[in-house]
Amino acid sequence: MARAKATPKKKKKALSPEERAKRNLQRRHRREIREVFSAVGFQRAEAASDKEFTYCGVTSDFDDVFILENVVVFVEYTTAHDISEHAKKKYLMYDRIRQDDAQFVAFARGTPLSIAGTLGTKYSDNQIRVILLYCSLNTVQTELKNQINHALFMDYSIVRYFKLLTRTVRRSAQHELLAFLGVNYKAFADKALNANASPRDPFHGSVLPEHHSKFPNGYKVVSFYIQPSALLSRAYVLRRDGWRDRGGLYQRMILRAKLDSIRKYLVDQKRVFVNNIIVTLPAGTKILDAEDNTINTKTIHNTLPAVISIPSEFNSVGIIDGQHRVFSYYEGGANEEVIGGLRSQQNLLVTGIIYPDNVSDSEKTRFEAGLFLEINSTQSNAKSELKQAINQLIRPFLADSIARDVLDKLNDGTGVLSGKFSQSFFDAGGLRTTSVVSYGLRPLVRPTAPGPLFARWMDSDKDTFVSFENDAARKRYIDYCASQIGVFFAAAKSRLPTDRWTTSRTIQNRLLTPTVVNGLIGAMRQALDAGVEMTFEKLHDQFAGLETFPFERYRSSQYTVMSTDLFKKFFAPTEAPKT
Repeated sequence: MARAKATPKKKKKALSPEERAKRNLQRRHRREIREVFSAVGFQRAEAASDKEFTYCGVTSDFDDVFILENVVVFVEYTTAHDISEHAKKKYLMYDRIRQDDAQFVAFARGTPLSIAGTLGTKYSDNQIRVILLYCSLNTVQTELKNQINHALFMDYSIVRYFKLLTRTVRRSAQHELLAFLGVNYKAFADKALNANASPRDPFHGSVLPEHHSKFPNGYKVVSFYIQPSALLSRAYVLRRDGWRDRGGLYQRMILRAKLDSIRKYLVDQKRVFVNNIIVTLPAGTKILDAEDNTINTKTIHNTLPAVISIPSEFNSVGIIDGQHRVFSYYEGGANEEVIGGLRSQQNLLVTGIIYPDNVSDSEKTRFEAGLFLEINSTQSNAKSELKQAINQLIRPFLADSIARDVLDKLNDGTGVLSGKFSQSFFDAGGLRTTSVVSYGLRPLVRPTAPGPLFARWMDSDKDTFVSFENDAARKRYIDYCASQIGVFFAAAKSRLPTDRWTTSRTIQNRLLTPTVVNGLIGAMRQALDAGVEMTFEKLHDQFAGLETFPFERYRSSQYTVMSTDLFKKFFAPTEAPKT
């Protein structure tokens, strides 16, 4: 009997270099996020990845599912530049899930998602915290995020932040990742099972009379000892490169080398550093005497022994000074067998500040930033970028601060400079802000009579808003400056090649460099002084021929020369011919 011929295998279609590059980018993006979740203890439900399902009449899938105790994270990845259509399709499924999280968990336990094996039965469906996480490689506009309000967006800068954080503090990054995901301490893991668990922990120390602290009225100062493990579970640091609202960030990223040095000291010496750590404590902190009565710090005249009763909450204790000493006790990595014991046995000396009940979040941030600057301003690493960020918080009416606020407005808006500036170390490829603020925007927006934009601003509070510190007027001025600069740059871009309007270093003669941006800002300043009308139509006409301007001839320090050449070529009034 003749043997049947084998069916020839279909040859895989060869991918083009562009397709291979796209696929590699998608794999890298996915791999980095998986590594972050794995590093802090999440398990990946492999059977649920890319598995199509239909739920409440909507068909969709998830790229990944991660599980830690009673937290289930359903993840979507995208590397597309325009994600609007993709995200809005996902919204249909997100909306169905959010109608009843527990019902969806029950569905996801079964086929085809089959997360039951990874999730287990320790927690009921109602005790599961469902997180819908959308991870885009490219910037997602705030407007779209607001529309897709059922999902949490993990921008790529945040991915890179957590990637570095997990490499430095390993599993101890878990607390901060859970805080980013919006998981409440009291609803996580075993706390979700025990409604009677203690909501706070006592730490022995002392309390200073209010009039001795020299801080504003109502601010309480305490010192106490706390185990590193208890502090790590509560601590947060307002790092400039982190995931929080950048309007309140000022501290530097944690340094691996410094962390390793302190950790080596702990292993070798097996004792704590003797200098204290400076923190702020949450509003629910109580100062008690030996009989558990609240101590009235206004009526005492001497430092007294006290029990500092601190709520058990993620991200509730703000570290102002000493983050490296705290995080040197991180969980995981080398010498964990030694550090693990020290993490629970040793005690760190902490000075804590408790705010009065009526202090706003912005006032707290300004106070912390000012205190941080006092402690660190004499250090050589207190660079101009740090000082700009802190002054933006504590001295918002300075020209530098207003310039930074204008830049933030341009970056967060919908104009031609949207998303073009690096707001953190992890915003790969964006324009760095310090030089644009100092050399470009500050002379343009300074809120004094010679300020070119200030001179044209028509507002009833114009002459007094700085001296009276009128914040509403300050915000109006920032809006005005951003709108005028946006029009100017939109007119310039309308005359320039679209492919060169990028910060990407892979594009030859790209136009979005600090030199070009500062050059255009300088030209705008001179045009304002010359009385040029700042409308898109007028500027578009004036910029005729801008596409042939030799931007590439100017070196990094020649933006002032460029600005003058731009002004002379496109805005300077032409002299009437002599008769």
